[in-house]
Amino acid sequence: MTTPERLRSWPWLALQIVAANVAIIMALAAAWYLVFMQQSKVYSVRLMSTFNIEPGRLHAMYVEDVERQLWTSVIVGLVIAIVVSAGLAFLIVGPLRSLGRATERLRHGDYAVRSTIGKGEVGHLAENFNALAATLETEERRRAQYMADLSHELRTPITSIRGYTEGLEDGIFKVDESYFTLMAGELNHLSTLTHTIESMQLDAAKNAGVQAASNVTVEGLLAGIQKRWEARLNDRNLQLELLVSEDLKNRRFSVSANALKQIVDNLLSNMLRYATVEGTCEIKASNAKQSNAIHLAFSNEAPNVDKDSLPFLFDRFYRVSESRSRAHHEHASGLGLAIVKQLCIASQGNVTASLVGQRLIIAVDLPLE
Repeated sequence: MTTPERLRSWPWLALQIVAANVAIIMALAAAWYLVFMQQSKVYSVRLMSTFNIEPGRLHAMYVEDVERQLWTSVIVGLVIAIVVSAGLAFLIVGPLRSLGRATERLRHGDYAVRSTIGKGEVGHLAENFNALAATLETEERRRAQYMADLSHELRTPITSIRGYTEGLEDGIFKVDESYFTLMAGELNHLSTLTHTIESMQLDAAKNAGVQAASNVTVEGLLAGIQKRWEARLNDRNLQLELLVSEDLKNRRFSVSANALKQIVDNLLSNMLRYATVEGTCEIKASNAKQSNAIHLAFSNEAPNVDKDSLPFLFDRFYRVSESRSRAHHEHASGLGLAIVKQLCIASQGNVTASLVGQRLIIAVDLPLE
């Protein structure tokens, strides 16, 4: 252990508490001594003026005896103060040093560490420390799962392309336009996946949120949705219904155009993938609970989604049904709703998911100018 590390390991807080108590006792002793000496002079003057008595040796002996007793009491009090203050100091510093050791373990990556302190202000600090450690442990598990899922997502199209190319090379497959179409689809999926992963970066989401507000009105947004998505929805025999309050039609979003487009497109892509033809797809625009904000509710029938799935819908790479997306020849990355959540937060908005029967409602609150 180096000299700086040894110095840091010393109980400096305990030493400071003891030193402060010693300084107080010494200051009190000095004050008592000064007061006593002043009073002894006053006593001598009164003896001479009142009784015409010279204090002499008897007074000197009295002063000496009182001084001796004073300093004896000061020394005893000082020793008691040092012992008591040292005990109290280590009683106070002990939990802090324990918490410090736990913090050191956390700093070195031991996110499972917890503090057992549970009383007073230090106990409250320990509770906050435990909450922080639990959050970091959860994030570390999510990071590990994220990397595992990312590896799987990248491996799938690469494996498919390798199989197609090796089959063509070995003559197992005949050169046919359909195989090139399949390989192009896998390459497009790979390209889209890398693009969405870039979009998941928090800084990118923040930058998208702090860009200049768009000039898009609520009515213009809904008209653009109708124009861009109606044909794709019709191909799946899905009916899209748009509902908007009259007082909102001409209101403008206080969100960047890029962020707004990504939010809407990802929500509609999710709707297109999992909606059923039994019910209509609906987008309802209304006033949010907070002022100067809009509440956009995207709803559709989603029998594959249950209440247990709701807390995970906005997690990266989470998919309710793999078979459903494959049935429509789609490659769902599982990142769409996670991107929506980041963009909403970066735009000073919010996003929630709920179920009414089998109808899934994903609602976003976004600020208006």
